[in-house]
Amino acid sequence: MFRTVALRCVKKPSSTLGFAKHMPEDYVERMKRTVPKKIYSNRLGAPDIIRWELPPEDYTPTPKYPWSSEVVQESVDRARKYHESLLQSKFFRLRKSLYNKRLSDDNWFIFKGDWVMVMVGKDKDRTGKVIEVNRDANTVLVGGLHTKLNDQVSGLEKYGIQNTKAWKEQPLDVSKNEVMLINPYDDSPTFAEWKLNEEGTEYVRVSTSTGHAIPLPAEAFITYEYNEKKSYLENFKDTKADVVLKRTYMPKLCTFEDEIMESLGIRDERRRKPTFWY
Repeated sequence: MFRTVALRCVKKPSSTLGFAKHMPEDYVERMKRTVPKKIYSNRLGAPDIIRWELPPEDYTPTPKYPWSSEVVQESVDRARKYHESLLQSKFFRLRKSLYNKRLSDDNWFIFKGDWVMVMVGKDKDRTGKVIEVNRDANTVLVGGLHTKLNDQVSGLEKYGIQNTKAWKEQPLDVSKNEVMLINPYDDSPTFAEWKLNEEGTEYVRVSTSTGHAIPLPAEAFITYEYNEKKSYLENFKDTKADVVLKRTYMPKLCTFEDEIMESLGIRDERRRKPTFWY
């Protein structure tokens, strides 16, 4: 791959950080079931007809990850009901999104490990640490704040077992300013913006009220593969850096099919028939 100016541009941390940054996007979409089951193409210029496992408009972000067992089971059941409605002519009502549209990377400033202040509810004006971030739902969980008393295990009453309850954090919507970053300069809630540092090598969060930088917490760099990049241990599935950087493709003035045939020593004596568009 040839290097371009776009590849060398400084990116905002909100577009590169996240617990699932190394999770393949195709795998996540399969877990959501928002992938095509069959595509009907070659329709003489008409657009393709896509039969979905589950329509993308039906997907509703949840505080849990799409690949967690509970969410996957719910998506599988939802997809089964959708296809049953197609075969049995039943009405299938698409779910409406319970959350706002996902915030762009330019407007996202809160990461796991940040100290924030809750601006709504019974814990208003109290500060806490972010323990979980959900970009799809624009929500965060603050440890020990904005909690609700829930059953630990549901359905035990019918077996004569007394159920136990526990306090569980509830999601707070960042797009509605239900939480705000804490300015380390004066410990007050503040809005932030992305600015390049003096060297122009990276973006930093800057408080709009005082202009002081808000450093990123160490927990923001944790992924499902490692806690620190330098502590990661390579395994047999990893591709070596020298192999990745090795340039093996040489562009040629022929199509991909012709290039494969040339490399395999195949000669096609046939001539293409003229085509016409009516």
